[in-house]
Amino acid sequence: MVFEDQFKGDAYNPKFWGSYQSKSGKSPWNKYVIDDADLAKVKNGHLHMRARWNPKTDLPETGAIQTKDKFSFKYGKIEVKAKFNSVGQGGWPAIWLMPQNDIYSGWPNGGEIDIMERLNNDNFVHQVIHQSNGEAKHISKGKTPAISPTDYNTYGIIKLPNRIEFYVNNELTMVHEPKDDFAKRWPFETDYYIILNYACADKGQSGVYFWPGNVTSTTNFPYEMMVDYVKVWEYVE
Repeated sequence: MVFEDQFKGDAYNPKFWGSYQSKSGKSPWNKYVIDDADLAKVKNGHLHMRARWNPKTDLPETGAIQTKDKFSFKYGKIEVKAKFNSVGQGGWPAIWLMPQNDIYSGWPNGGEIDIMERLNNDNFVHQVIHQSNGEAKHISKGKTPAISPTDYNTYGIIKLPNRIEFYVNNELTMVHEPKDDFAKRWPFETDYYIILNYACADKGQSGVYFWPGNVTSTTNFPYEMMVDYVKVWEYVE
């Protein structure tokens, strides 16, 4: 094991995590990210990733933390144990990886590994991998494993040379290898860092397309994903 966080104490460990820094030209997932400790709160041995609704602006505020420039791994196993305490239309929590040192610059050229994405009140999750081919065409592959939404579930991957295995509750759900179009520009033989976030749509005011659809009610806010642990093991040949 080369990385373990069981979220002890009263705040996330700054040696491991930093708040995602919002950028200009924001993507839908990070459009409403703000740096607020209450949206990534550590309490009673758990991380509470949240999206809340601001009644003054009538818009969401969302939390996101990452290990960029603090921890990344090239080959190995990552496992995250999490459950969903509060959900609703427009919610979009995720556990995912992005390249620390990308082989091909820009998205999706550098690759993206989505260990878990959940939309709204679904009783399944999305596991998706993104890259591009040699002509810079966006290509992706995904599976939608079922979960027990009110219980803890474990989500993970095993990242090997030229192979990425996806798991939910220790069951293999998908294998991604450099075959056919995916072989043309394979970006995954490099270090990737971890992102945990709870994205959220707005009510449609921005005109932005959000994958889970727009928020239709603010009754269940704050939305919350509770993370018990994040663990990473290195790959040894």
